[in-house]
Amino acid sequence: MSCCLLALLLGTFLGVSAQTIHQWPPVRVQLVGSPLSLECIVKGESNPYLYWYRQAEGGPPQLLFYSLNIHQVDPEAPRNFTASRPQDGQFILSSQKLLLSDSGFYLCAWGLTPSRHHSICRGKSETQTRSVGDGI
Repeated sequence: MSCCLLALLLGTFLGVSAQTIHQWPPVRVQLVGSPLSLECIVKGESNPYLYWYRQAEGGPPQLLFYSLNIHQVDPEAPRNFTASRPQDGQFILSSQKLLLSDSGFYLCAWGLTPSRHHSICRGKSETQTRSVGDGI
């Protein structure tokens, strides 16, 4: 018991904290032509490197945007989207007008070191998005 307590106290004094990543909303169905906004929040880490990916059905994740600092976003394969990073751990992915081909899984990830391909990440969260026709 005292060994576990000691490790917990050392972790507290050494500044070890729990990092979390949340993406909202977790599932979204949108009409083709409608706007979309997905938000990613990382807590417990100062100035993390942030990434937005899209994974189409049957394919690998494709990097859309990455951000190494607040207010700095670099497009990799933006398609029909824009991204912004208004605060330290906040990364927003937006589209003004969704296309049917925008359906897929959208993943937000963070890391402590920059990587354009970002094969290893500390944390990730995902949203499944489906664009549907309006019946016209």
